[in-house]
Amino acid sequence: MGETGRFFSWEIIDDITAIKNCDKSFFEHNCSGVPTEIRWFFDFKDIQNGEQRPLILIYKGDEYKTHIESSKLSRTRIRWKSDLKKEFDEVLKDYRLNLGKENGYPSIKFTKIFGNTYEVEFIGLDWLNDESINPLETIEIENRVEGKQKRIYTTKYERNSKNREEAIKIHGTRCMVCDFDFEEAYGELGKDFIEVHHTKPLYSLEDEVEINPEEDLVCLCSNCHRMIHRRRDKILSVEELKEIMEERSVFA
Repeated sequence: MGETGRFFSWEIIDDITAIKNCDKSFFEHNCSGVPTEIRWFFDFKDIQNGEQRPLILIYKGDEYKTHIESSKLSRTRIRWKSDLKKEFDEVLKDYRLNLGKENGYPSIKFTKIFGNTYEVEFIGLDWLNDESINPLETIEIENRVEGKQKRIYTTKYERNSKNREEAIKIHGTRCMVCDFDFEEAYGELGKDFIEVHHTKPLYSLEDEVEINPEEDLVCLCSNCHRMIHRRRDKILSVEELKEIMEERSVFA
């Protein structure tokens, strides 16, 4: 296995999992640059200038023939055809419609299946049109780099309306940090609305985790929820965010 960690817009989690932070060219030009440091992940460390190698991407259960190419300047990229571009364009359209242009672009996860076949999925899009899904549930992946333990934070979105409903029954719909209430602010439109946050990061992309709604879930307004996840290297606790707000005299 090659080196793991962050390389430009890519994060290599392990030998079968990589995350690409998409940008404008990803959607406009049907391709993504691949840094030299992560060529090993796609099994083409020895690719020659001007060479193309086939690659299969599985998206939503369908296979798409793509390829990896190396230019005469030794720049390597994954390039896909218009059929897959059309699918990706729909993703961006929904993303922008729900979050706005100011939130940039979504990320995409590559999972190696076998040989030159990889499954791809955009991270976090299930919740865009479903308020019962927590948009900021966070998973913590432990990754060892040169003997040191490194934690990489990314996002996963889980459909579990029962946990959400139970958390709201226990904690109510008032933000547990700033005391904001959507119904008080927006009337009927905001009734019963609140975001639910996991106080403990999940430890695997795939493993199921048993959640205790009373101890593991808290109810937060959108602003406080975002601030808890604002730092890439640390997820704040409810108490820590309260202290920050008190120091800034927000409650005064």
